[in-house]
Amino acid sequence: MPVPFLDLKQQYAAVGQEIISGMTEVFENTAYILGPRVKAFEEDFAAFCGTAHCVAVSSGTDAVHAMLAVSDLPRGSGVIMPPNTFTATAEGVVLAGLVPVFVDVARGTWNLCPDAVEAFLEENSRSGRPVDPKSGAPVSAILPVDLYGRPAEMAVFERIAERFGLLLFEDACQAHGASRQGRMAGSFGHAAAFSFYPGKNLGAWGEGGAVTTNSDAVAAAIRSFRDHGSSEKYFYERIGHNYRMEAIQGVVLGVKLRYLPDWNRRRAEAAIRYSDLLAGLPLELPVEEEGVVNALHLYPVHTPARRELGVFLGGRGIGTGLHYPRPLHLQKAYAGLGYHEGDFPLSEYNSACNITLPMFPEITPEQQQEVADAIRSFFA
Repeated sequence: MPVPFLDLKQQYAAVGQEIISGMTEVFENTAYILGPRVKAFEEDFAAFCGTAHCVAVSSGTDAVHAMLAVSDLPRGSGVIMPPNTFTATAEGVVLAGLVPVFVDVARGTWNLCPDAVEAFLEENSRSGRPVDPKSGAPVSAILPVDLYGRPAEMAVFERIAERFGLLLFEDACQAHGASRQGRMAGSFGHAAAFSFYPGKNLGAWGEGGAVTTNSDAVAAAIRSFRDHGSSEKYFYERIGHNYRMEAIQGVVLGVKLRYLPDWNRRRAEAAIRYSDLLAGLPLELPVEEEGVVNALHLYPVHTPARRELGVFLGGRGIGTGLHYPRPLHLQKAYAGLGYHEGDFPLSEYNSACNITLPMFPEITPEQQQEVADAIRSFFA
């Protein structure tokens, strides 16, 4: 039985007609950019995340860029972040005129390690201010990533950021509906970025993103920034971008948000089934953390034989993914930062050994049994 890595057709069958009805309203009103459906989604998503504001933008990449660009960080200063993330995290840093400063992750969670960050800041502080030893740039911010849907230890990072006088941001692009100790992803720090890429737990029918924040000033600045730096038509207070969300994506996301808690619950049930089905195999499975609700955007397992396993599963019609096959500090685009192989061993191990298994709300126990049987055959 073939098992897809992701199946969006079933989701379309469940909510497609409701969305199309809302789109028809947009088309009839000929209001294609922002508008009331986007505004309604912003209000609903802010309430969902427990924040004062949500500002919808055109992609998750744009969300990262926008929240950093409007936050008055010194140009050329450093932003601490993990190396094992999608390139958009670092792109947003660079586009905002800042410097990625990589620090390694924690084994098991694969998120930015608070102990490693604190040790880095202590070791590299001069006259009370931390400085990136690679670039010489003063460090101004910390940007953890909620990798695979698992929320980073943001409350710990809040304390670290306060201790060293840094701003704290959150890349929650994979963590819609995740929480840690009762606090929702997207509600920590200065601001947080979300992506609504179609394959995300909350996905648009195209591109989309958002910034959540409790700061009135940050929200107002991003609303201006996404609209060419304008709060009033044809009057510009800053250099901005065209980062506005299309009205039809506001429709899609507004409908899907109502289903998201149930979809995430079904992902959690599927993760429990995988843990039972894969027990005893030479695989490193996702860890459980007390008080953490993992959005389970992805279900990663780790094995040194991940390439061979991926080929084997593909031959049986089972889809898999690699998230991500090479950490950012070893990518050509960031070679100028001066990092080398061996600098971040846990990020490098994660990139070398992770393989992500099929995970979506509609996956059936029979499909998961097929995946598990195939993996057992591989290791037999």
